[in-house]
Amino acid sequence: MRRVILWLAAILITFAIGVGADQLWWWLFKAVPPVPSNVQPLAVDCGPPIRDIVYIPAPPTPPEKNFILDVDHERFNIGALFYIIGPKSKAFADLDSFEVWLNPQSTTHLGSIFVSTGKGDEYDSAAANFALVTERRVFFATEKLKKADFEYRFDGEWLRTDFDAVDGKKKAVLRGTLTKTKNGLTIAQEEFTFRMESMGC
Repeated sequence: MRRVILWLAAILITFAIGVGADQLWWWLFKAVPPVPSNVQPLAVDCGPPIRDIVYIPAPPTPPEKNFILDVDHERFNIGALFYIIGPKSKAFADLDSFEVWLNPQSTTHLGSIFVSTGKGDEYDSAAANFALVTERRVFFATEKLKKADFEYRFDGEWLRTDFDAVDGKKKAVLRGTLTKTKNGLTIAQEEFTFRMESMGC
C-alpha cells in the first residue's frame, strides 16, 4: 500500500511540474506585448491593382506518327510519288498518288506517307498515322482526308527495289490491296500496281 501511495505522489508531482513549466514557458516566450493605442496604421502605396492573370494553355502536341522501318538505310532513303498503272474503278476514280518519304537513317523522323486524291482543281490528302516498311512489304493506314471522311489502308509488296533503274518509267514497282473506309466501314477494296517518280532524293 505504501508503494502505491508513493507511486501516486510521484505521478502528481511530475504532473504539477509539467503544468508549471508549461505556464512559465508560455509567460516567458509567447506573451504578446500590448499594442500602444496611439500608433496609426502606415499607408503604403502599392501602385495600380494587378489585373487577373489569364492562363493560356499550350497548344496540344500532335500525336506522333508510328513508323517502323526495317530496310537498307541507303537504298530506301527515298522520296517518291507512286502512281497507279492501269484503270481505276469508280470507287477509286479520284485517287491520284501515294507520296512516300523514307529516311531510315534519322533518329527523329523516319518518314511520312500521304494518300492524295483529286478531282479537277480540288485536291485532298490523308497522312499515314502508322506504317510498316520492310525490304519486301509495305503496310500503312491513314487518318481521314482533310475534306472528307474517308480513310485508306494499303497492304502490299515491293516488286522491285532498284529504284534508280525504274524511276520515271512505266515499270511496276509496288503492288498491293488498297482499302477505302468511312467511319470504320469498308467502302471499297481493290488491288493495284504502282510505278514511281522520284521527287529529288
